Amino acid sequence: MKRDRTATRNAALLVGSVMVSCGAASAAPSCQGTYAATSLQPLPARVVVDLDIRDRSEHNLMLADRFLGGVREAGIAVGRDANVLLHVKTSRLGEASSGDGRRAERTYSELNGLAGGGMRPELPPMPAAGMRTSPSGPTPPLLVLRVDATVSKATRIAWVASVQCRMTGSDEGGVAQELGRIIGGSLGKRVERRAF
Repeated sequence: MKRDRTATRNAALLVGSVMVSCGAASAAPSCQGTYAATSLQPLPARVVVDLDIRDRSEHNLMLADRFLGGVREAGIAVGRDANVLLHVKTSRLGEASSGDGRRAERTYSELNGLAGGGMRPELPPMPAAGMRTSPSGPTPPLLVLRVDATVSKATRIAWVASVQCRMTGSDEGGVAQELGRIIGGSLGKRVERRAF
């Protein structure tokens, strides 16, 4: 009887340790970096968010769903009856181009959101000359996001955030969801540069 209790306890400890280690593995960040945000105008008291996407390809819709899933995980309502529209502009810096060892900037214009046009501040392109991969292996690409929020379909920006992170894996959906949690957690707030 004592042997049965010991075996049961050991089995429970083994299952518990496997669950903890698996949970830690799945909770590992897929992108590590910093973010900051600024509120320019107040958002509605009850925020319901949607994402402005220009390119409705299957891949981009999957990324948008994962991003909005992260926003939802942060406690923000998401839906078609949105009163806050998020506009996302992304760039990847540091991906190898054409096998020559140089780095290139890759812009995902399909996720750009601001309808109505106008001048928008952008990062200057990174020079490709003289930038080489390190001898210890390639550096993960730097993902740069600019996210702004407008109330309903207004063009006046009410909130803006900037995110920079090094991708630590290849799961773009996981990165999108993690970034959605960060954006959802800071939506409408002022956040000084903070690491994640």
